[in-house]
Amino acid sequence: MFLECMEDNFLTQLVGEPTRGGALLDLHFTNKEGQVGDVEVGGRLGLSDHEMVEFSVLSEITKGVSKTSTLDFWRADFSLFRTLVGRVPWEIVLRGKGVQEGWTLFKKEILKVQGQAVPTRRKIKGRGKWPSLVEQRAFDGT
Repeated sequence: MFLECMEDNFLTQLVGEPTRGGALLDLHFTNKEGQVGDVEVGGRLGLSDHEMVEFSVLSEITKGVSKTSTLDFWRADFSLFRTLVGRVPWEIVLRGKGVQEGWTLFKKEILKVQGQAVPTRRKIKGRGKWPSLVEQRAFDGT
């Protein structure tokens, strides 16, 4: 009944030989054809009466390419940012506008300037997750 349930869920049993005496005790399943290969039963570890199961995981090692961009404020040109923001005729742009409409126009202009003065870079996985020990000590006060 268990094995039928595994088949109903598109899982394939990889071990076909007994692993202890005449019994098949080890169940190794995969849901992807060709992902596991070279399944071999045989040999014992130490004084165990249980046969070892050896197999290879067949997959290509690919380096994940991040498609996430982030603003790189370390390389930002803040002098250009100030100049471009200073060129916007704010009194004229915001005259007669309500709070929401004024905020929307202000945000639109700032984002446009940001696009010109702050470069982007691809986010590197794992970088910037945790503060360094020095930063952490400074933050904790130790």
